[in-house]
Amino acid sequence: MRQILFGEQWIHPEAPKLVKEIFYAKGRRTTLKKGSELLHGAPSGEVTLLLSGICLYRFWDSLDKEHIMSIIPPGRTVGDIDAFCGNIANVSAYMAKGGTGLVLPYHVWHESISANKEILEQQAVNIVVKQESHIEALLACFTLDVEKRLMALFHALIKAYYPPKLDDWNPLPFSLTNVLIAKVVSASRTSVSLILSDWQSRDFLKKTEEYS
Repeated sequence: MRQILFGEQWIHPEAPKLVKEIFYAKGRRTTLKKGSELLHGAPSGEVTLLLSGICLYRFWDSLDKEHIMSIIPPGRTVGDIDAFCGNIANVSAYMAKGGTGLVLPYHVWHESISANKEILEQQAVNIVVKQESHIEALLACFTLDVEKRLMALFHALIKAYYPPKLDDWNPLPFSLTNVLIAKVVSASRTSVSLILSDWQSRDFLKKTEEYS
């Protein structure tokens, strides 16, 4: 449901296999507690391969309202965008669900990806697609109504894990609260709740432990 670019709204692409192998070989296994902030950016930050849990990139506007820029499921790297540019982005890498990760100091990550041209190119492409997902998310929030934003979010979540099925239910890979969904799609919790309730009444959606 992307509109212009190749990134899926809000959902980062999985890290390339060769990049993951660097973390498996050199990363420090770390418990990432719910509510913790991941250190990121250069030169003193870290890059983390998320093994479990859910991380969010979030920021606050001039009115101190929180916005969610992206949802980062397991298998993705956190902190590589600003590390790749050698800066510190003004975003919070927040663990919405606790989990584990493999952590590399910035200098180890940078030296490792720079030592191999193929890995460096794969990392660069991965980062570009992440940024495209951010742009697509902004396009969705500015050009789609709330219902279509919700469809785009659910479609992106499902597509990140398996091809959507046209003739059967498509379970979400993990549960999200209505409050979190509302922040992601830049809508009120009331609007999101009303739309999801309407979908349930029309048998477009069923609620078990998670939305499907």
